[in-house]
Amino acid sequence: MATLREIDYSIRYNMHEGLYDPVDVLLRINNAVTRIAAGIKLPDGRVSPPLPDLYSSGTVATGSGVAVVSLPSTYQRNLFNVVDSNKDRVPPPNGGDYYSFQMFTRRSRYKDLSETGSVYMACVKGTNLYYQAIPSSSVNLGVYFYRKPVPMSAKTDEPDGIPEEYALDIVKNYVLADVYGDHLGHQDKAKEISPKFFADKRQLHLQRVYEIADEMMQFVGEAEGDPEYYAYEEGRYDYYYR
Repeated sequence: MATLREIDYSIRYNMHEGLYDPVDVLLRINNAVTRIAAGIKLPDGRVSPPLPDLYSSGTVATGSGVAVVSLPSTYQRNLFNVVDSNKDRVPPPNGGDYYSFQMFTRRSRYKDLSETGSVYMACVKGTNLYYQAIPSSSVNLGVYFYRKPVPMSAKTDEPDGIPEEYALDIVKNYVLADVYGDHLGHQDKAKEISPKFFADKRQLHLQRVYEIADEMMQFVGEAEGDPEYYAYEEGRYDYYYR
C-alpha cells in the first residue's frame, strides 16, 4: 500500500513547482481519501459504492421524550441496518429505505413524531437517526454503516479503506485535479502558466480519477440492492436485499 510519503512525492513530481505547498497538499490528500470513501460520481451518473474495509457498527441510545439521536461520530454513509436490544431488525419506512425521511414522517402515526411505545421504524436524516415510537425508557439500538476514513499524519500512514491496487493513483490524481481546478481562470504572475494549462491539467487528472474509480468499482463490487418489502406482521415491516 502506498504511504503518505509516497503519495506526497508522486504529487510533487507531477505538480508545477510553484503550486506545491506541503501543508496544503497534506490537507488535500486527506480530503481526497474522505471524498473517495464518500462516493465519486462518475459522468454517467453512477456513484462509487462503499469501500468494504470501512464497514463499521456502533450503538446509540434513545433519549427520553425525543425521537432522534446522533449517529456515531465515525458514520459517513450507507446505514444499512438497525437492530433493537433483542437483536430484531428495526426496518426503514415501508416502501422506502433508511434515507426516505419524508416517507418516514408519512408512515409515522403522529406527524410530530411524538408516538410512544416500542421502536418499530427508523430513518436517517443528516447525521441523526430518527425513530418511532419513543420508548418510555432508554433502549440501545445497534447501527451498521460505513465509517469515515482515519486521516493520515505520519509519513508511513496509508490511505484508510482504499484498496491497495488503487490508493496511489486515485488519491494522486484527485489532489492534482483539485489543485489545478482551484486555479482555473488564473494566470501565473510571470506568465509562465496560462489559464488553458490549468484547464487542461485539471481535465487530464479528473479523467484519470473517473477511470480509476470505474476500475475500483468493479474490484470492490457494486453496492447492495435496495431493500424489498416482503412481509408484514403486527405493525412490523421486514425486508431483504436484492
